[in-house]
Amino acid sequence: MADRSKSIELLNKGVAKEIETVLQYLYFQFHFEDKGYTHLARMYKNIAIKEMMHIDMLSDRILFLRGDVIMKPQSDIIYLEKVNGRVDLDITKVLNISADMESKTVDIYNEFAKQCGELGDATSKRLFERLIEIEEEHQDAFEVESDNCTRFGETYLALQTIQREKGNDESGHEDIGME
Repeated sequence: MADRSKSIELLNKGVAKEIETVLQYLYFQFHFEDKGYTHLARMYKNIAIKEMMHIDMLSDRILFLRGDVIMKPQSDIIYLEKVNGRVDLDITKVLNISADMESKTVDIYNEFAKQCGELGDATSKRLFERLIEIEEEHQDAFEVESDNCTRFGETYLALQTIQREKGNDESGHEDIGME
């Protein structure tokens, strides 16, 4: 087998980016859920799970190439500002941060795909290209929600809160007897 150390390095950079994204989106999900924005909380949770699956895909390729998976986030997550001791949840800002993260990931993965192609590693190249498609779908989802918040404002968000209060919470939490 040819030397695939550069491909392994790029794949591990992908793992680091995905771990960072999972942690960031779970952090946002917790705050959306806490505020009663069930739709957004569920969206972030589902996308975080998909990002975890990306880690799995990248890790499988790394191990196939006889490398080791480095389980370390690329960067620290972004924490929301506190106002009067409470987290200030600026929803449009959070959605824009998320869309920007996806856009940057697409740019990075395009570069990684190009480099893998130059290295003659067509399988890793195709993996990054497939991940680009998925990341673009995530970016679109965040942009659509940001547009909805801008267009419909507090009404859009209030409807999500009302849904939760009516007992239509679909957050997926099990009742474990804690009240």
